Amino acid sequence: MVTKSLVLYSSVTGNTEKVAKRIAKVLKGKGHDVALVRVDEKTDIDLLAYDLVFLGSAVHQWLPTKMLMNYVKRMLKRYFRSGVIVPSSPIRPGKHAVCFCTYSGPHTGLSEAVPATGWMRAFLEHVGFIVLEEWHTVGEFKNSEENSTIGRWGNIKGRPNEHDLAEIEGRAIGILNALKLCKDDP
Repeated sequence: MVTKSLVLYSSVTGNTEKVAKRIAKVLKGKGHDVALVRVDEKTDIDLLAYDLVFLGSAVHQWLPTKMLMNYVKRMLKRYFRSGVIVPSSPIRPGKHAVCFCTYSGPHTGLSEAVPATGWMRAFLEHVGFIVLEEWHTVGEFKNSEENSTIGRWGNIKGRPNEHDLAEIEGRAIGILNALKLCKDDP
């Protein structure tokens, strides 16, 4: 049973925070010790202290937010200095992760989101995590009626909505089941 899980995220308008909170709720509901942390300029969390990490961000110009990227760069320096990152990036047994993002996609949709989770994935794999999945969730383009109604996804106002969050919940349970970390319901 996983004893320590982390949901670490950067959210600009609240879309990614909705997803992060739903993931944390699922983990807590299944008996996990969960830390839910919104990244800021002082965040200094050692990912290796956790068995299961969910790393998420809003997408901005095909990448995670600058706040999340700055955190990753700080951690890369720390891990390189301490010898955590070594040639060939060996896998650390028992260390699993999922990358997730929210995007509004008024321009090209999903193709704008994939590079962001790929960037996060590369970091986690360098540290030795087995990255199980990358999740991409549509989120409303805040403060722009036009961008929330005419893009490739059509009308995305109010997203991520309950349907989107239920999908995230199902995926999180699926990850726990796949890792055999899901406590059976009574």
